[in-house]
Amino acid sequence: MNALRRVLWKTIGQNLVHCSLHNSYRYRVFLLRLFGMRCGRAVRVRRSVRIDKPWNLVADDLSLFGDYVLINADQPIHVGKRCVVSQHAMLITKAGDPKTKGKTDRTGPINIEDDCWIATDIVVMPNSHIEQGVVVGARGMVDGHLPKWSICTGEPAVSRGERILWGQAKGSNIEIVIPVKNEEINLPHTLKSVYKWADKIWVVDSESTDKTREIAKEYGAEVIVQPWLGYAKQKNWALENLPIESDWVFILDADEVILPDLRDEMLKIAAEPVAHNPISAYNINRYFIFLGKRIRHCGYYPSWNVRFFKRGAARYEEREVHEHMIVDGQQGYLCGNMEHFDRRGLDTYIEKHNHYCMLEAKEILRESRSDDDPVGMTLFGSTIQRRRWIKRHIYPRLPARWLFRFLWMYVIQFGFLDGRNGFRFCMFISSRELLISLKTVELLQEEAQEANKNAA
Repeated sequence: MNALRRVLWKTIGQNLVHCSLHNSYRYRVFLLRLFGMRCGRAVRVRRSVRIDKPWNLVADDLSLFGDYVLINADQPIHVGKRCVVSQHAMLITKAGDPKTKGKTDRTGPINIEDDCWIATDIVVMPNSHIEQGVVVGARGMVDGHLPKWSICTGEPAVSRGERILWGQAKGSNIEIVIPVKNEEINLPHTLKSVYKWADKIWVVDSESTDKTREIAKEYGAEVIVQPWLGYAKQKNWALENLPIESDWVFILDADEVILPDLRDEMLKIAAEPVAHNPISAYNINRYFIFLGKRIRHCGYYPSWNVRFFKRGAARYEEREVHEHMIVDGQQGYLCGNMEHFDRRGLDTYIEKHNHYCMLEAKEILRESRSDDDPVGMTLFGSTIQRRRWIKRHIYPRLPARWLFRFLWMYVIQFGFLDGRNGFRFCMFISSRELLISLKTVELLQEEAQEANKNAA
């Protein structure tokens, strides 16, 4: 069958392609499929190209092959979406091996990922992998692997630096919201992970007294001063009052950073028409850094939370602490990660969690007297729904909850695999459960004393 295709291509197909392949969309698609090529919408193959074995070629939407392009494939060639292969370039998957001075040949697939630009006089050669967003300079003769979002020149082409375009930062279709207060130590690391590509960064400051605002402005962020309303209320205020224009929003804490794999994944999603995506919000996983090391078990990884969502599709439940987002629509999951690392030291960390313990104790008492169910608690639902159901109906009735929490984290959730740091972390979190229990008792005693005073 391949032999028959090749004969038909050389006798009929190439002449038709040479003359008019770029003129008619329907005719072009019919011709390419007839000879085994797969092309997406609006792929343009200009006049005078030569393609010997087209059934090994796959081109996605809006790819462009420039004038005088020669494609000769014994193995698959994949050209990603929105790619440009410019004039005089050659994509060849069979070439002489320099190690044997051309006496033997090398073969291999060629893969050009999305959003690449291949300049003039480029020979791609065998077994080349050009990752997303790469720019290759003139006469580059690519041979091998080129990393994501890099600028590559030379013969053969090698990475010379990171591809950073200011215009690119204004076209990501993502805006970042960062609630802060006195975060001059953490904030620079957070902003470095987003300022190059986010359309806009909103820093919602709760009347900081350090250099938080100055640091935010240095990175081009828009600073909005809003007195502290509470964890959920502060974020909901930002979502309801900030003039966000992008289709996608990301809520980022000041002690978190977005890692490159997550950034690339979100940029790819945001580049597509928002109406074509049925997912309203995405759950994001994150690493937790404790005493300078990542926690990879202990029930803290994976740690899924909705952070990336369509504008207007999500808001936080009204809860004092450990609030979750209520999403209007479907939810999805991304493979990339964030990193949670508070660089202010253990004293600040302990102080913050002491405050969290009091808020959690208040929430436990409030929920025990209320039928509110904003996340739809159920034992057989999502991770958040199941966790909230256990937290309300089972966990308060357990004796020695701190011991149960330690055994759950260190043994059942394999915290011992994190070594000594995992043991320390499990002990620290379990001690927090003891504090919550004690503060709950204290609040009940205060309520009883207040009731006695009112009765008297």
